[in-house]
Amino acid sequence: MIISLLLIPWLTLQPEDRPDPVRIERHLTLMGTTLVISVEAGDRASALDASEKVLAVLHRAERRLSTWTNDSELARLNEAEVGRTMTLSPELAADLTEARRWWIATGGAFDPGIGKLTEIWGLRNGGKKPNRALLDRVGDLPGLEALDMDGPTAARRHPDLRIDEGGFGKGAGLDNAVRKLTETDATSAMINLGGQVALYGSGRSVRFEVADPSDRQQVALTLTIDRGALATSGNSERGLVIDDRTYSHILDPKSGMPVPDFGSLTVWADDALAADCLSTGLYVLGPEKALDWAAERDGIEVLVLESSDDGMYARATTGFRGRIDSGGSDVVLSFR
Repeated sequence: MIISLLLIPWLTLQPEDRPDPVRIERHLTLMGTTLVISVEAGDRASALDASEKVLAVLHRAERRLSTWTNDSELARLNEAEVGRTMTLSPELAADLTEARRWWIATGGAFDPGIGKLTEIWGLRNGGKKPNRALLDRVGDLPGLEALDMDGPTAARRHPDLRIDEGGFGKGAGLDNAVRKLTETDATSAMINLGGQVALYGSGRSVRFEVADPSDRQQVALTLTIDRGALATSGNSERGLVIDDRTYSHILDPKSGMPVPDFGSLTVWADDALAADCLSTGLYVLGPEKALDWAAERDGIEVLVLESSDDGMYARATTGFRGRIDSGGSDVVLSFR
């Protein structure tokens, strides 16, 4: 499931100097977080036009996927009568198909269908510890298996099925934006939506700072990528404090409980929706299984940061080799 990463800007853009072409950068608020659109084109007018098209596409994604309101397409699906077939827009059908793909690939560790569980834990209003009666219900709550999909149609099979866009909505919007850029005169672009980042074009490499998972004000190391998308999950500043006890805000779909907080996990993937889904799903699996899972798959790279009393440790899949710089810090880095 996911309610996570979407929420904290873990990665900070460090653009390299480029005298040409023209680059414009816009800072806005969207999907409840900060949006940065950086676009390069042959002239300022083309760059601005491309940024407007990106913004329009992201607004459409928000209107389609937000479950903070009752009038989005996804919200209407969540309230549809059990068993009633609903015809989806091509965009929502594609979003849910991709989300289902990663639900299957992670063995259910990523599951956007447990929105009811997020309600039980009060993740959208500061958190609340469920009573024993509610916890006893957890095993009976459905996940994405309770959604029947057949091409452009879908139907809920359980009244408690609630699809939460938190695990894939930002990634879906970013991928929509990248596809829209192919219809513009932009030569390259970087879109940062609340710390989830997508790159477009064959421009220069871009360097990102990755925060210390125990103190977001401190930089642990830097990553350099030249394509694809990044997403990070962790609990810095997002842990739930309930009755003076801190819980992770990332829930295990199988147990219904918050997962152990081990640090942060960053995913680099070819597309933003994959990075979005997997940063949470692999966090649920834990660092060892997450690294093993990614090591067996092409196009998915994982970086795990863990803090302990004797220092900070970074472990990454081999695709990150040569792309991570500890900047002289004491981070112990290893690859698998």
